[in-house]
Amino acid sequence: MLSLDTIDITDEQKYAEQGYPWREWDLLRREAPVFWYRRPGFEPFWALTRHKDMAWVSRHPELFSSSQRVSLNSFDVADMFARDREQRAALLGHDPAEAQSLTWMDPPVHHQVRQLMSPAFMPKAMAALEERFNAEAAVLVTEFLGLVDERGSADVANQLAAKMPVTAICELLGVPAEDREKLYLWTVGTMSRSDGTSAQDTFMRNVGEIMGYLTALVQQRMADGGSGGTDVVSRLAAATVRDRKLPLSTLLNQTSELLFAGNGSTRNVIAGGIRALLEHPGELRKLAEDPGLLDGAVEEILRWTSVAIHMARTCVQDTEIGGRLIRAGETVAMFFPSANRDEDVFEDPYRFDITRPRRTHFAFGAHGAHFCLGSNLAKVQLRALLRAVVPVLPSLELDGEPTVVAPYFALAEYQRLRVRRSGR
Repeated sequence: MLSLDTIDITDEQKYAEQGYPWREWDLLRREAPVFWYRRPGFEPFWALTRHKDMAWVSRHPELFSSSQRVSLNSFDVADMFARDREQRAALLGHDPAEAQSLTWMDPPVHHQVRQLMSPAFMPKAMAALEERFNAEAAVLVTEFLGLVDERGSADVANQLAAKMPVTAICELLGVPAEDREKLYLWTVGTMSRSDGTSAQDTFMRNVGEIMGYLTALVQQRMADGGSGGTDVVSRLAAATVRDRKLPLSTLLNQTSELLFAGNGSTRNVIAGGIRALLEHPGELRKLAEDPGLLDGAVEEILRWTSVAIHMARTCVQDTEIGGRLIRAGETVAMFFPSANRDEDVFEDPYRFDITRPRRTHFAFGAHGAHFCLGSNLAKVQLRALLRAVVPVLPSLELDGEPTVVAPYFALAEYQRLRVRRSGR
């Protein structure tokens, strides 16, 4: 019987085999929305499952720091990540305790670095790219349908959803057009197991190629001081924070974070959104008949898929949340999918409804200072793909059960989402 004593929300294998622990999160929201979670192999933490509590924590970075940790891990994985940070610090010559990307930064440095990059991600900048994304999406969907007809089925996750996010991030990073195909292939290679080597070897080889390329790109921008460029890397290379230039380590870590995070989250939202529409033909029909519902569909897909699973913060001052005292030094973890099914915010939250009244969801992680910088970029890509694919989705159906994993229960990752022509 499910109870607070038996719930398990940190088993990565269960996420892969059984999906999100919706029943556990529902129970926590009802009975213990601020819950002291203690399980073997994990440092204890406070699990937050209500929308309002996560919103409050997100708006108070002065009380809940990102600089010590941003995710939950077992003791073994935490040690592995700590060693990796130390090795990177030794290689790049910085203090391993010093935050090297936005995710790990606290105000005021977080705000200063974010402001350097923000212009490239604002709605005005995205509007300038939308026509190009629409054209690219039309080509991608046409090529994908060709694969479906040629082979009998094709994989949405890897053969349709994966390419546009890499291209989009490359655009913002100022990667030359002739190099973008390489970065796309390396990025897909971090998810591929098709070449006969072990998954870890394949992953490390492709990560090495990506990091080598990005290092050369960053060093070139730093050498010419940005040269007045408007791409993100040039902006960072030209800037000063606290009267000093940003070091190579910060530029490299921030650039790689944009590439990996921007690709991973958007790719999986696109795949999950297509799956949701195929599994809810009534909603797909409404969207196909009324393109004016597109913006609402995008927001509902973001809420429904909830691909970002959790983020952690460290309490720096004794604080009360939901009647529970969180002491300085303790960890709080925000489980975003639970917030996106909070019945106090979303009526009938387990219904997929593209006409749902607009409410603030947590698809882009924490709100406040750490609200995802790439949210506008993700939305413009999702709109472009939906415009192109919705007219043909009624002719497609799922081909077998999708395969979704959740590495470190941080992000839902589609490894397989095959579709075929309907009735075959």
